[in-house]
Amino acid sequence: MNHRILVPIVTPFKEDETVDYAALKKLVRHLLDSGADGIYAGGSSAECFLLNEEERKKTLETVIGAADGAYVVANIGSVGTRQAELLALHAAKAGADAVSSVPPFYFHFSFEEIRDYYHDLSRKTKLPMMIYNIPAATGGGFTVSEMEKLLSDECVHFIKFTDTDYFMLEQIRSHTGKFLYSGKDEDFLSALAAGADGGIGSTFNIMLKKFLGVLHCWDENKILQAREIQHSINEVVRCVCECGLIESIKYVLGLQGIECGHARRPFRKVKDEEKKKLQSVLEREGVL
Repeated sequence: MNHRILVPIVTPFKEDETVDYAALKKLVRHLLDSGADGIYAGGSSAECFLLNEEERKKTLETVIGAADGAYVVANIGSVGTRQAELLALHAAKAGADAVSSVPPFYFHFSFEEIRDYYHDLSRKTKLPMMIYNIPAATGGGFTVSEMEKLLSDECVHFIKFTDTDYFMLEQIRSHTGKFLYSGKDEDFLSALAAGADGGIGSTFNIMLKKFLGVLHCWDENKILQAREIQHSINEVVRCVCECGLIESIKYVLGLQGIECGHARRPFRKVKDEEKKKLQSVLEREGVL
């Protein structure tokens, strides 16, 4: 598979918090023209759970249209199976290449219930399914054996692994052979060393070329150079996380010429002193 670097695109908003679809199209083209292998639409970076169903559908349609044939994965994750199924059916109709979902959350579902959730989704559309493992956000993780059971479904083709349990990552990769994306920007190189095939990360929106550089150096066995780039990435990641991840990414995109507005409330806006800090770090690391 050649789609190794997917950008989980942010959702631009206007001043009144409505979606800026024109800016979204511009961002899609910017990222694809900058070397992304595809777009991961409607994920956490897109503030998916702050969008209503109509907005989730329309933003996906906009991304697919702007991508103009490029690879698009649609996040259809929801708390309930029925809601996710409706989004999955829409994704297939809209022309997505694959669908992705976090495990159903909030109600502390059992492993059996989560397994049935993915089973039902994968049978609903026939699109390749990506399991999105992000225990820090969903409130629960899996054992290696449970993850292998989830990935044994023939309709499950990939996993987005947003965790730092690289023992689990290595075991999943070696025992299932499924395509594995790293979801931790700050650990991208570590994940590659443990067996990841590619990455999907929020800060790909603002420093895509650096991640492409890490992957190229890894493929060429230039480990020292890869470590140097990863260090530069981590300096930026640390700063944007301290200032507010999604809001900071949108602020930086504005500095790069793509105005994306602010994150939706209750996310707070970046403070003036944080803007100065961001500019200083990003200029130092060659992002601006």
